[in-house]
Amino acid sequence: MSKWILFFVLFNIFSLHAQYAPAVGEFGTSAISKDSSIFQFWADSAILKRGWQNSADKKLGFASFGKVEDGLGNPDSKIVSFGDSGEIILSFPHRIINGVGPDFAVFENSFNNTYLELAFVEVSSDGKHFIRFPSVTLLSTIIQLGNDAVMDATKIDNLAGKYKGGFGTPFDLEIIKDSANLDVNNVRYVKLIDVVGSVNPIFGTKDSKGNLINDPFPTPYPSSGFDLDAVGVINSEFANLDDKIQKFKIWPNPVSEILIIDLPSTENVSIFNSVGEHIYSNQIKGKTELDITHFEKGLYFVKIQNTVNKIIVQ
Repeated sequence: MSKWILFFVLFNIFSLHAQYAPAVGEFGTSAISKDSSIFQFWADSAILKRGWQNSADKKLGFASFGKVEDGLGNPDSKIVSFGDSGEIILSFPHRIINGVGPDFAVFENSFNNTYLELAFVEVSSDGKHFIRFPSVTLLSTIIQLGNDAVMDATKIDNLAGKYKGGFGTPFDLEIIKDSANLDVNNVRYVKLIDVVGSVNPIFGTKDSKGNLINDPFPTPYPSSGFDLDAVGVINSEFANLDDKIQKFKIWPNPVSEILIIDLPSTENVSIFNSVGEHIYSNQIKGKTELDITHFEKGLYFVKIQNTVNKIIVQ
């Protein structure tokens, strides 16, 4: 925890100089590696609405690269492209809560630190009211960025896609905790909306300050627009449940006759075999002995609340 506290102090000092966190590999970056152990779980379902390959030339049709499933689970370089103004609503196995530091992170697939395709980020507790993170861009709009775009991460804040592939852009619910129609300790949905980076106000989109956002435009390909790799959750009710039952014990493992489960409080306990068939369920408190002599030899999963433990019956 002390490392994360130091991290946020450095980030806050850096932002006092009228810039934002820099690119991956630079001092003060807020980028989070896909391999970080702080991620609790990943988005597991979504609804996708594709946008145009080029909103200024709609005869090209909609973006089509990737499948919605490619934006689910952990980052794996499989991506789904949104197209201009395309959007996706993602849901999760457990609710996101407003914890210490960033609460979730969004992964795009940019191949370097300077060619960035951006997206607005919104969250919802009920699936009806979505609250947008207040994005800011300080990128020049004098010249339209294209396929050779060179962008500076220190001029981008609260937009997904700020970092290259393999590194997530973090979002902190604390920023929007006072928003109406949102419970920051019960966030069920994350919506991502592609930024149309045209500096032409007829087609372009604006940040929370009313500034046009300049990112690569047009990108008239099936892979047009924001490319989603994954959304990972850092702070959630899942973690709280782990804290609640962290003192439970299961032994012996491997086991042949009697499995002992010791829980400090009453919890729902279920056991499944390796193919997912339900074998046992009951409420348990304290030290309980389970006769498993009728179990076939093999691998089983003991589920206590949202924690799953493997046991081997021999």
